[in-house]
Amino acid sequence: MSTGHTPTANVFFTMYYVLTGIHLLHVLIGAGLLAIWSISLKGRRSFTASQRLTEGIAVYWHMVDLLWLLIFPLVYLVCAA
Repeated sequence: MSTGHTPTANVFFTMYYVLTGIHLLHVLIGAGLLAIWSISLKGRRSFTASQRLTEGIAVYWHMVDLLWLLIFPLVYLVCAA
């Protein structure tokens, strides 16, 4: 921030910080839901449909995170050009 990269500096940094905030909110909500779901499944011995659903959610979650790793550089390349 000492180099003037504040949310009000220009449109690029405004959008970058907004996207970062949305991503943080997305991560916190998803991690909380997965933690609650994982706790509710604790103690079950068989691999049930709900455990498969939890695994599917986790795989989807990681795919979304990989997409965010592409979105941020793309925003930089588009807005900084």
